[in-house]
Amino acid sequence: MTIRSELIKRIISAAVIAPVFLFAMIVGGLMLQLWLVAAFVISLHEWHGLAKRMQYYIQFMLAGTVYMLISYSSFYTIRELYSINILLMFMGAIWASDIGAYFVGKTCGGPKLIEKISPNKTWSGFVGALIFPAFFALFWCLLMGMPSVFSADTPQYFVCLIAAILGAVTGGAGQAGDLFVSSVKRLAKVKDTGTLIPGHGGLLDRIDSMLLGAPLFLILITLLSNAF
Repeated sequence: MTIRSELIKRIISAAVIAPVFLFAMIVGGLMLQLWLVAAFVISLHEWHGLAKRMQYYIQFMLAGTVYMLISYSSFYTIRELYSINILLMFMGAIWASDIGAYFVGKTCGGPKLIEKISPNKTWSGFVGALIFPAFFALFWCLLMGMPSVFSADTPQYFVCLIAAILGAVTGGAGQAGDLFVSSVKRLAKVKDTGTLIPGHGGLLDRIDSMLLGAPLFLILITLLSNAF
C-alpha cells in the first residue's frame, strides 16, 4: 500500500468519526453514554485479542478491564460533572500532545525515548508533547475560561498559569498511556490492536493517550475545583 493511499484512508476515517464523536460530546447524557459503552466494548474486545497472546491471560484481562472502566468513567465524569468546555480542553490537550510529539520529534530527532517499546519516539518529541498542550490549554483558557473549576474572583493570570501546567501534565500522561499500550502490543507481538479504523489500526491505537490522561485530568480538575 502506498503512503498516499494510506493517508487518504486516514483522512476519510477521521472525517467520518470525528464529527460524530464531537456531536456525542456536545450533547452529552444518553448520547455520550451509548457512544462510550460501544467504545468500551470494542476496546475490551481488542484488549482480549492482546491478552490471549500473553502467558497470564486472566491477569491481563482483569487489569485491562479495570483500566478501561476507570478511563471511560473518568471521561464521562469530566463532561457531566464539569462542562463540555473542560472536556474539550482535555481532548485538545491530548491531540496537541500527539501533534507536538510527532512534529517536534520528526523535525528535531535526537536520542530515542524508550527505543525498546516505541522506536519512533524521541526525547525531543516528548518535549513537544508537553509544550504544545501547555500552549493549547493556555489559549483555550484565555478564550473560554474555566468557570466550572475556578471561582469568579480567581485572578485570570493564575487561572491561565494553572491551565498551562494542567495541559503539560495531561500531555505527559497521554504519552505515558501511549507507551503503555505500545509495551503491551510489543509483548503480544502485534503492530496494531485491531483493524477497526482504516489507516489507523484498532480503537485502542487511537485512544491510548486518553485512557491514562482522562483519570489524571479528572483528579487534577477535582483537586483544583475543591481548592479554589
